[in-house]
Amino acid sequence: MVPQIIRNLIIHSILTGFGLLLIGCNSNSLYNRYRSLPNDGWSKDSVVYFNFTVHDTVSRYNVIVTLRHRTTYPYQNFWMFIDEMSPNKTIVKDTVECYLADDRGRWLGRGLSIYSMPVLIAHDKQFKHVGNYTFSIRQGMRDDVLTGVDAIGLEISK
Repeated sequence: MVPQIIRNLIIHSILTGFGLLLIGCNSNSLYNRYRSLPNDGWSKDSVVYFNFTVHDTVSRYNVIVTLRHRTTYPYQNFWMFIDEMSPNKTIVKDTVECYLADDRGRWLGRGLSIYSMPVLIAHDKQFKHVGNYTFSIRQGMRDDVLTGVDAIGLEISK
């Protein structure tokens, strides 16, 4: 039988190691969030917002938008309009296309019934100002209501 003090020490060591592992895995991430979209479709007029704060203007970051879609998504590609508003209210606009399926209709990305497709929209990006940033994303497809998209996410990491 293991004495109580040794058992407590082992449990404490395991929990501390697990906590350090979690902190270590997330230390490069500035921001990572998903926004769910309505089951009946993503309206052309609906905007998804991501708000975060930048404290470090020296580091360089990768900015990734991830689209989660079902196998019922009706197209091979996806267009999105992305606006980035900095703390000084400057807005940078971008239009991004990503391919979700190959020429034979096989889904790209990861998944089985729901696929997750990451799209790198900025590499080695330096945020110029300390403060609050907002990324806004709208679907840029021709459909007034786009079906088959479950969620959209934004990840910013070193």
